[in-house]
Amino acid sequence: MPQKLTNILKPITLVSLRFLSFAFILLLFACDSYEVVQIEVDVPAGLQVPEDMVYIPAGDFIMGHKEEPRTRLGKSVASDAYFIDRYEVSREQFKKFKPKYTFSPKSALYPVTHVSYWESLEFCKAQGKRLPTEIEWEKAARGTDGRKWPWWNFVDHPNNGFSGFMSEPVDKRKEWISPYGVYGMGHNVWEWIGEGYTYPGQPEDERELFKVIRGGLLQTHITIKFSPTYYRNWMKPDSKLNFIGFRCAKDAN
Repeated sequence: MPQKLTNILKPITLVSLRFLSFAFILLLFACDSYEVVQIEVDVPAGLQVPEDMVYIPAGDFIMGHKEEPRTRLGKSVASDAYFIDRYEVSREQFKKFKPKYTFSPKSALYPVTHVSYWESLEFCKAQGKRLPTEIEWEKAARGTDGRKWPWWNFVDHPNNGFSGFMSEPVDKRKEWISPYGVYGMGHNVWEWIGEGYTYPGQPEDERELFKVIRGGLLQTHITIKFSPTYYRNWMKPDSKLNFIGFRCAKDAN
């Protein structure tokens, strides 16, 4: 190649490399500043939304997944309007209900854990609320478009430094909120649901043995995976474990 042409191409190549580097940095920044597109919700006139709760309107949504036989198989399911807690119940909130409950002051905003199904039910009732149904929890987590994760449609979200082996404050990770603005529905702790764990063909004597839990992490000793919005898990109702918490719901009539 002639020397003159080489001298001309060098600056062009450098400019191109700088542009590509700049574009890559912008792409990384865009991923870090990702925001979940929110569903526009019209709250009926005269209806007061309780503090730190979200109004979910009545209507149909896609529930379950066609390849998961113990779910609603990706079919359209109707729900009534309801309220659901924006955040999982925190340790400081639970202590107001159970004064003997203790925790480190630094973890006041972490989700309460080591609570049984029955204790979570009592807490919600004391607030004039109840535990959510599976329909309510799943709709609040995935919206109406059948998405696999609360934050995006069939796409894993970047890790962003989240190890998963420890829970995080209930108001953290705005980039992972649901399309209704609900936090922690797929990456923090599992949550008690106000229903027994049932599935087609289940023996009758098993139907009250377990309660449904939703939204936690699928964890082994060395790996962490997000649980899809339609994933159903179960646990004995008297279990008190460091990876199970809860949130409350309420009728909106």
